[in-house]
Amino acid sequence: MILTGKLLGECSPYIFNLVYDIDVRMLFIECVDTIKQTKPNIRIVFPEIISYSEKNLQKQPDDEYMDDLVVVERTDDNHIKIITYKKEIELELSAEPFTESV
Repeated sequence: MILTGKLLGECSPYIFNLVYDIDVRMLFIECVDTIKQTKPNIRIVFPEIISYSEKNLQKQPDDEYMDDLVVVERTDDNHIKIITYKKEIELELSAEPFTESV
């Protein structure tokens, strides 16, 4: 089940900040309205993470360009796959992801 549209709403997929906080077991993805905007508009929160893995999709890091959210997909009841332009993240969660205004 694809969750991208539900989580992003009207916001652009351009990622301002992506942080996994191992201490609170949460992943935060903050997105901006436009690629030229310098402040985040929404924060997508993935709480109560049981397991986290990530791999880079590029052979050489491309830090010059802003990353963007390609797809957020629920692969089963507790697993979510997040694909951005630069990386792929797999999560096992015990709670539902949600969006909040920044």
